[in-house]
Amino acid sequence: MAPIRRIPLDVLEQIFIACLPAHRNCVMSAQEAPVLLGRVCSSWRTLAFSAPRLWSLLHIALPNPDESSAFPDACAFKLAQRLEVASAWLERSGNCPLSVSVERTVYTRSAAAFDTNAQDDVLDLLVPYASRWHDISLSLSSPGYKTLSELSEDDVPLLRSLSLSLPEINSEFPWSPSGILHAVNLSQFEFAGAGVIPSSLPLRWNALTHLSLKPSSWNFQQVLTCETALDILSKCHALRRCQLLIQGVSEFQVSPTDVTVQSSLLRVLELECHKTPIRTSGYLLNHFSHLELEEFSLLGFEDWEDPDNIQDLTSALVRCPQLRSVVIQGDVLSKFFLADLIRGLPSTVQRLKMFGVRGWEDDSLDNGVLQVLEASADRPVECPGLRQLILEGAHLITDDALLHFTVSRSPTLRLLDVTFSRERQVDILPNLQQFIDAGLEISLRYPPQKPAFPQFSPWQGLPDSPS
Repeated sequence: MAPIRRIPLDVLEQIFIACLPAHRNCVMSAQEAPVLLGRVCSSWRTLAFSAPRLWSLLHIALPNPDESSAFPDACAFKLAQRLEVASAWLERSGNCPLSVSVERTVYTRSAAAFDTNAQDDVLDLLVPYASRWHDISLSLSSPGYKTLSELSEDDVPLLRSLSLSLPEINSEFPWSPSGILHAVNLSQFEFAGAGVIPSSLPLRWNALTHLSLKPSSWNFQQVLTCETALDILSKCHALRRCQLLIQGVSEFQVSPTDVTVQSSLLRVLELECHKTPIRTSGYLLNHFSHLELEEFSLLGFEDWEDPDNIQDLTSALVRCPQLRSVVIQGDVLSKFFLADLIRGLPSTVQRLKMFGVRGWEDDSLDNGVLQVLEASADRPVECPGLRQLILEGAHLITDDALLHFTVSRSPTLRLLDVTFSRERQVDILPNLQQFIDAGLEISLRYPPQKPAFPQFSPWQGLPDSPS
């Protein structure tokens, strides 16, 4: 008898559970667990189908309408198929707490009616299981929004995490003070889209450990201003991780406020600021009474900035004795500001990630950034504790400049991860082989010729979708 057949069933079940994705929900695909496990042999299928924990994680990708396909027949068939699989999947989950994510994407107006029906169908499937909802992520439009608002806190006693993406709503829907947002165990909340005034949400603010608010900027009443953000943060005393999209302000639009944020538990902060990222982020951080950040991210886009504003931001970051990781969107700042921000980072920073999204000729993410970070015998080293450098969307950084930087920061640099938005100019890996042998991890990626994304992919909306 093969050794695998002598493993006790309870041990084999634990092995099966260890095969599940650790960072996301399971997809409806025979390429991975748990579906794959049932395709090996009849005994494994029997065991897999009788193990509820294997079916407590589910990602549902609503069919993506595409006018070039046999729409709507193909979408209708695929939707019916996925709802049938999802129903069987949830039935196998027993009494386990459920983690479910629903992804929808609508590209054309003619697909909107189909999308609404698909959304109604999937909510009709999920709502009866609301008493077992644990981690829920939903991308919805108006009708789905209304369905959720009718659930009470008693309907979702296990709900720990709720993520809502509502991109198309232009009018506000009322949330009941005793509704789903007031669930007694809700500690992680994410919202992106329109239709909500963030400060009016009936959340248990003091119980939140994770908060992400990215409201649409289309409606002035629904945007997140500095003052509104400070008011919300002042109520979140248990917050450990926070993401905010804030409408930037000019020098004359910031009203003096005596609000002080108690943030002794906050470790991760991501700010996406429109128009004036430096001034806005500096203004916010300097209203914190105590900063213990370990990770800080600054995203958005620059309109106009005063050179003096960089001092407010860097002085706030220097107050973080445990700051280890910094993420900067390269085109959020001009070249001048980006260089000054790097020079102002505390020496504790070990991981620096910079990325560009525009690919313009005037992007600040160029060779000059590497020159600021290069180690030189005739000047102090910026970010002396730097061990990891991640660059994404590198358009203007040359291979030779990257080689020069890497050699200058070895052997303290332990990870170099670069994703280029251009073709390779020079193969620098042979020149870095000695450092690779000494333990340096290097990943250099250039844009490949990607095949068309498979239609109706069950991985839709997930970061690790296979090509």
